[in-house]
Amino acid sequence: MKNKDFKKWEKLIKKVLDDCWEFRSLCGKPFDRGFIGELLVLKRLLAKYETQLCSAQSEFVYAGSSNKGWDIELRLNRKSMLFDAKATTTPASKLDRRPKWVRQKAGNFCKIKIDKEGKQRISLFSKNDFNLNLFYVFVDVIAWLENRHANYYILSDKEAKSIFGKKYKKYHDGKIRGNDTADFHIEYNDVKKFKDKYPDPNKKSSKNLA
Repeated sequence: MKNKDFKKWEKLIKKVLDDCWEFRSLCGKPFDRGFIGELLVLKRLLAKYETQLCSAQSEFVYAGSSNKGWDIELRLNRKSMLFDAKATTTPASKLDRRPKWVRQKAGNFCKIKIDKEGKQRISLFSKNDFNLNLFYVFVDVIAWLENRHANYYILSDKEAKSIFGKKYKKYHDGKIRGNDTADFHIEYNDVKKFKDKYPDPNKKSSKNLA
């Protein structure tokens, strides 16, 4: 990516986010948190990987909500990393401003079958089902709306499927689904230890940086 193109993206993303923040402050209502979350993740990724991106062999692709499974692809020195942004403006409660991510699709993190009695039979993904290039970024848009500094929690596909799959199985295995969806909540305590941990494209393993 050329340095001038990087600067154009950086400047435009900042402008759009500033306008979104001003619009939200004026109307007093949260809006389009998904788009805001994607832009916040893209802004953070550009800041984190600026040196690598501003090279001839690196670039990024912003797919947004038009793509299923991921929103942003970074190609750094011919190595690909995929990021799926999960944004929230929902606090745990009126008194607890810590975020929770509602309506997350359990099918992304575990295998679900409905038996003849209508009960959910849940099994976990195996190591062959993990995408080593995929990372989930849970974005706390509440913090950004309040002080313009978002919090990010980054989990590899393996970490997300292991943690959230076990959580959904614990509470829903063998139970009749209450509606047509298998949505569930992901809470702050589920992700807090993964705050701002970004993968290192220079390492052969999929371990994250602190």
